[in-house]
Amino acid sequence: MEIAYGILGQTTVRMHGNLTEDWGSRQARHLLAVLLTEPGKRFSQDHLLNWAWSDGAPPVNPKEALYKAITRLRHGLEETDEPPAVRALNGGYLVDIAPDLVDFRRFTDEMHRARRSSVDGDHENACEIARAALALWRDEPLAGLTTEPARNWRRHTMAADWAPAHSFLAAELLATGRPGEALKQLSEVPHPYAGEPTFVKLRATALYALDQAHEARSYVEAVLKEFAAAGDRDAAVDLQEHHAHLRSRYPGAKPTPPPAPEPAPGAIRVGLPRNLPGFVGRADALAALDRHLLTPGTGHAHAAIVSGLPGIGKTALAAQWAHRSAGHFPGGIVCVDLRGFGPGPARTTDEVVDLTLTALDYPVDHLVSATARAARLRSLLARRNPMLVILDNAGGSDQVDDLVDVLESCTVLLTSRNSLAALARRHDIPTTKLGHLDEEQSFALLSKRMRGRAEEEPEAARALTLLGDGLPLALTLLAQRAAGRAGVSLDTMLDQLRDPETLLSIGDDGDDAGLRTTFSGSYQALDPTAQDVFRLFGHHPGTEIHVGTLLSASEHPADATHRALENLVAWHLVDQPGEPDRYRVPDIFHRYARTLIPDDDPGPLRRLASHYLQTALRAHLIAHPYRNRPPMHPAEPGITPLTFDTAAAAVRWALRERDNLSALIRECEHRGLLDHAIALPHLLTDSWERHGCTSAITQGLQVAIRAARASRDVVAEASSLNDLGERHLALGDGEKARHYLDRALEIATEYDETIGILTVKINLGRLHHRRGEHAEAISLYRWCIDLARRSGDPVREGIAEQYLGDTFADLDQHAQALPHYQRALHARTVLGDTTGLIATHTALAALHTHERRPELAHMHCRQALANLEDHEDLTASMKLCTVRARLAHTEGRARESLRLAWEAVDQARRGHTATGQARALETLGEILCGLNNPPEAIEVWTEAIAFYRGRGRDRKADRLQARLDEVTVDVEGLIPDARRGDERTVAMPCPPQRS
Repeated sequence: MEIAYGILGQTTVRMHGNLTEDWGSRQARHLLAVLLTEPGKRFSQDHLLNWAWSDGAPPVNPKEALYKAITRLRHGLEETDEPPAVRALNGGYLVDIAPDLVDFRRFTDEMHRARRSSVDGDHENACEIARAALALWRDEPLAGLTTEPARNWRRHTMAADWAPAHSFLAAELLATGRPGEALKQLSEVPHPYAGEPTFVKLRATALYALDQAHEARSYVEAVLKEFAAAGDRDAAVDLQEHHAHLRSRYPGAKPTPPPAPEPAPGAIRVGLPRNLPGFVGRADALAALDRHLLTPGTGHAHAAIVSGLPGIGKTALAAQWAHRSAGHFPGGIVCVDLRGFGPGPARTTDEVVDLTLTALDYPVDHLVSATARAARLRSLLARRNPMLVILDNAGGSDQVDDLVDVLESCTVLLTSRNSLAALARRHDIPTTKLGHLDEEQSFALLSKRMRGRAEEEPEAARALTLLGDGLPLALTLLAQRAAGRAGVSLDTMLDQLRDPETLLSIGDDGDDAGLRTTFSGSYQALDPTAQDVFRLFGHHPGTEIHVGTLLSASEHPADATHRALENLVAWHLVDQPGEPDRYRVPDIFHRYARTLIPDDDPGPLRRLASHYLQTALRAHLIAHPYRNRPPMHPAEPGITPLTFDTAAAAVRWALRERDNLSALIRECEHRGLLDHAIALPHLLTDSWERHGCTSAITQGLQVAIRAARASRDVVAEASSLNDLGERHLALGDGEKARHYLDRALEIATEYDETIGILTVKINLGRLHHRRGEHAEAISLYRWCIDLARRSGDPVREGIAEQYLGDTFADLDQHAQALPHYQRALHARTVLGDTTGLIATHTALAALHTHERRPELAHMHCRQALANLEDHEDLTASMKLCTVRARLAHTEGRARESLRLAWEAVDQARRGHTATGQARALETLGEILCGLNNPPEAIEVWTEAIAFYRGRGRDRKADRLQARLDEVTVDVEGLIPDARRGDERTVAMPCPPQRS
């Protein structure tokens, strides 16, 4: 389950699949942060006011300010992917969500898991879990909250949770024999925690384990002086005992410092790039090289590979490690560019042998045979002091296989864009893969090389950092461009560089290779099939893609496409982000791949669009078999769409691919694939609607309207206008709904489209109903029923009967509603329309609950639940929960009714249905009022009234307002007279946690 809320830094929520800090008002963010410290716990009003309002600026009317802030918080959370229920309880508030949706709770749970792994002896697993848990911390917890209670909580949490997690990870790294990584971990711990005895002892242990006894003793002596100055005798004694233990544990440790990282007298240093002062990050990689190449024991290797995508900094890392480790190689250092990539020919084994012999001052011309020269080099190296040979920029395993044998008496460090898997396997060589720098490391690198411009324009510099995508070469070129164009603002430069062509061209005008040239070397090294598949990533509008999509859209056979993908992964041009059936291309390579696409070749995009369209059709057929579908464009030859066993699986696919599909719809419009741009939104709307993907639906239908107009397809335009009107109707925006529906009706009438006329008029009937214009709605529904019967359209006949029954039920004319529901039920049963059956059974359950016929109400609830089992639909589930809550209330099952009512509210918020939230809140208020909890009833009814008013449902709002006015409470204390005695009341239980 993904984290949906964060307090380990600024307060974040997950919207549209991404965690964001940019949501709601400042006060709403503060309130949510406080509530999320303990999900499910009730916080009193005073507690919230003390925590969330600045000490120096308390509100004039605290309770009113708190109520308004809570209301704004609820509205601010409506667009989140997991809208939580923020509810009132006994004069306070709580947030009802599964605790493990919050990053802080996930952190504590993961650390418990890490400690269990440690106890079980699985220290490697403990390291991985603890490292991932600490990565959840984006900043100090409750960042931005400056009140005294928040500061106290922050101090306690840092001391009780964050610091012990760091010390635990360092201890586990030491237990797995990785003192270099442990030292790096400890270096990230700031003052004052770094000076605590636990961290001091761990740091001393790591230094001794790295054979840095001199540094360890100097460090311990300095800390002992600090303890003495502070009068902390116990800490000093403890540290002295630990230090004595370390000295006995590492008896061979020399008290003198290790050799300085300078070559011994007479040591050679050929071809090694200079040591750049601006080197950033890579502590893990440097520690890994130390472990593989310098640490004696079973883990020692005579060679190591550093691999990674072009521009990731492999050569810079090798040079950095060589300079700092030079003292270990008194025989010298030789670095050879193998030219595995680039315009010139790659170096052969013979050339490298000759270059190395020359570096050793051996007269190469004395030996004619290449075999003899290789043998002489092997002999010379065997007699020399230890040497380091860097084989930089290897093109593949075959290029360096023989060289590794020749250089067996040296330490060999290889770098390559290729994983060199065959070489690593044959010679048992460990590999370190370099990844992208994180945002802070990227900004640090950019800042160091921009000559002060980052300090002058920090926001624009941050934006430039993101363009670099964590790629050191890109960041360096961006910094050089900024430093060399002092007269151009960074904002202006940023606008220019958003164009992929411009971004990839930077650096091409100088002596060094730019991004395009660098990337081109890897691309040109691919075989033609892999090149085609890489370009396919460029055609795809999103950076992540399912393997089935690639296999379907590729013009090559499946086995060849699989091999191409393996090749692309080996060359680090794409990767697999954790799921074996998905591939991801880094942003900057996605931009590069898009520049490789010829303007006159829409074929790959057409195949991608065809695959998604045909898959969406199959998803719609199984998930919504009785909903309308647009005319379909013929599938491209060879396309193999995905298939689904269940409706739930089909809906999950539509949700999982939502970002890709939304981007594809826009891309199809832009590239002229108008048939696909029209059809895709209509096939996806029903699945997205079930899960509240409001913005994706609206934007998709707007594209469909434009595409239909551009292609002069009036039927598609009318259909898209109707669907967009229906969407605004569901959102409660009557004016927009009327605008789109009227235009759709004009087109359908002009072209005598009976189905279109019926569909639009049914929606116009719903609009009349929503506005309280019941006579108009009833008349229109009856007209639609008659036309549907005459035209032989049982689907729309059942829909109109259902809505007519709803209208009579809304007027409390249940006897008149019943036959219409029964006819709708019959039509939908004959059709096997699961979605329609759920709606009708739910409506009949509500009717029989109102009529006090619980046995019939229960029967229809059971039928609706049975149909919902394999039919994920938040809106339908919310309506059924509301009815079941009313039924439980009429039967005196208080806690069950409250649980169901809160579940309905929660589902309505997750589904982003304003009218649904109003209905669920109204039901909850009725139940609370019936259980002698008027304060909470007033709270939820007030919110329901606001929803009804905002959606133009004034009649419902007025009726509920009149009911609210009947409730007498003590406004000042929010304590009803009926509860001033010893009368027992029923408190609201938490709804069940979602799994």
